[in-house]
Amino acid sequence: MHETHRDWSEPAFLTSGPVTEDERAAAREAVRAALEGTRETVRSVRVTLSVIDDPSLPRPALAQAVVEVGGGRLRAQAAARDLTEAIDLLRRRLSVRTACLRAG
Repeated sequence: MHETHRDWSEPAFLTSGPVTEDERAAAREAVRAALEGTRETVRSVRVTLSVIDDPSLPRPALAQAVVEVGGGRLRAQAAARDLTEAIDLLRRRLSVRTACLRAG
């Protein structure tokens, strides 16, 4: 079994709109949970959190992660009614991509 390697300590964040520190922390933990058990070296993580203040939009919150891992890149994103939901969907989608990486 391979040991998990991580060269990143803190994701690089890009935010737009009213994003709280708690939402940034939730995204950080979601990405860490999704990458748990990755055998490849995680070189960098970029997280984008965006909220458009427009009540007419059905999904104004966006959470996205781009992870440089091993020799490739994993990308996942989700749009939702609020950032809490978008971050949860992001975690799930990134977990699936990480599982595919482990299986491949």
